[in-house]
Amino acid sequence: METFVDHVSHSVLNEPEPWDGLLAAAGPRDHIVQLYQDQQFLNRAVCRFAAGAIANGEGVILVPTAAHWEAFRPRLEAEGVNVKSAQDNGQLTVVDADELLPRFMKGAMPDAPVFLGLAADVIAKAHAEGQYQKVRWWGEMVNVLWEQGNVAASMNLEDQFDRLAKHHEIAIFCSFVMDNFNSEVHSRLLPRLGQNHSHLIPVEDYARLERAVSDALRHNVGTDDARVLEQQLLSNYAPAFQMPRSQALLLALRESLPDLADSVLTRSRALYHGL
Repeated sequence: METFVDHVSHSVLNEPEPWDGLLAAAGPRDHIVQLYQDQQFLNRAVCRFAAGAIANGEGVILVPTAAHWEAFRPRLEAEGVNVKSAQDNGQLTVVDADELLPRFMKGAMPDAPVFLGLAADVIAKAHAEGQYQKVRWWGEMVNVLWEQGNVAASMNLEDQFDRLAKHHEIAIFCSFVMDNFNSEVHSRLLPRLGQNHSHLIPVEDYARLERAVSDALRHNVGTDDARVLEQQLLSNYAPAFQMPRSQALLLALRESLPDLADSVLTRSRALYHGL
């Protein structure tokens, strides 16, 4: 049975790279956001980003919690990264998220000048006196704030990271514990994230998401109507940031037909997770 990818022109939405290729080749001013619920997906994504930087001769900054660094380190070693050597020669800089975050928080919100100053110092160190012309940064301070329930501070800090990426010409990657099949995430948070990110990694398996969304839409409206609706939605939708085509279809549906979007999202969740 044909799916919407057979009917929608590639000129409508450029097909993004798979997430692993995107992370391995992340470049200056890229600001990538990952949604995850599986710790292993987080480990794979962060280590792909860091290993890609090291393989390309770039400096890389990681700002994890202590627990996450303990999970990342053996994964990096398994990918062929000599972590001790990379840290000793300045190519890999690891900063504890729980130690850095309080240094620039003023009450419940980030103090932008203090944060930007501290971050600039970390970036300067990662350049290792010019040894590494390009630098990347992955961190989870925004997610720490998110998990504390401080959504306003989390989004404010993402805005500051976007400024950081543009000013210092570095790639930024962040990860949120967030359910991509939650209607509130689709209606409120993804539009907000689209204001300060260049790429969205919504799930680990893009092909499975595509099948799930396409099958869910056919289930709700029928095969023929699904084909027409898919084409119309994607033809008229301009995503705020790059994402898998199936994710763009979900957001276009949310924008145009919110009642139908809830039904499709619920069924997409079940199909994606094999429930």
